[in-house]
Amino acid sequence: MNKFSLILCSVGDFSYIDDLFKSLMQQSYKNFEVILVDQNDDDRLVSLISKYQHEFRIIHIKSERGLSLARNIGLGVVSGDIISFPDDDCKYQPDTLEKVNEFFIKKADYQGLVIRAENSVKSGRVMHANDASQDLDLKNALYLVHSISLFLSKKLISDVGEFDINLGLGAKTIYQGQEDRDYPIRALKKGFKIYFDRDITVLHPWDDPNIDQEKNLIDRAFKGASAEMYLLNKHGYSNFYKMTRLIRKLLAIFYFAVIKMNLYKARASISGFNGLLRSFNVKL
Repeated sequence: MNKFSLILCSVGDFSYIDDLFKSLMQQSYKNFEVILVDQNDDDRLVSLISKYQHEFRIIHIKSERGLSLARNIGLGVVSGDIISFPDDDCKYQPDTLEKVNEFFIKKADYQGLVIRAENSVKSGRVMHANDASQDLDLKNALYLVHSISLFLSKKLISDVGEFDINLGLGAKTIYQGQEDRDYPIRALKKGFKIYFDRDITVLHPWDDPNIDQEKNLIDRAFKGASAEMYLLNKHGYSNFYKMTRLIRKLLAIFYFAVIKMNLYKARASISGFNGLLRSFNVKL
């Protein structure tokens, strides 16, 4: 019977965690623990932990700021067989963990699973609508993987090691993202098999105007796009592929500015385009 370790890293606003924890209470599969890696300087999470600590096991540890750094600290205390990385604003379906457990039992030759991230904002984009269930590879990992959708065996993690602390929100570099894609790409290069299953889902809000502006999407778009180019350069993707990313971003600018008339998202896309250009040839 597989045990799950869910590494949840939190800093700042924690109002969404309550909904995540409620979704965990509703899980049909109960063998899991939450590793809550707290990057705050105060004790703001204590009351939340007290509210749920009798419902499921919560291991509360402190960390410096930096998402990859915090996840690495979380990896150091996991006791589960399968490790996942929920965001504080995502929610699991009631059968998410049960279905993931069944996958790892039935497909013992796989050491990783990516489930489908579904948009909880009804007016937002439809995520992965045309993506069939398939093996993960170096190409589709760049768009199928989100941190919230990633489930990895302890064996894979023991071999691949830690997250790249040059990547991810709160990193001490400009490359604020893509740590979640870097990790499975490294695993694939080591020969591990990872599968994308569209029939298992996790909910996350995309395209909520209030959340987008709270998160300063324009600044994030620049730094996230810089991180994308860092990732592509790190793993040796071709200049042709990098050019396709620039073209897609130009199309996104046109789509949001002309078709959707959403100037905020258009500005974010322009910021993303500039981030791609800024780091087109960068390597650390």
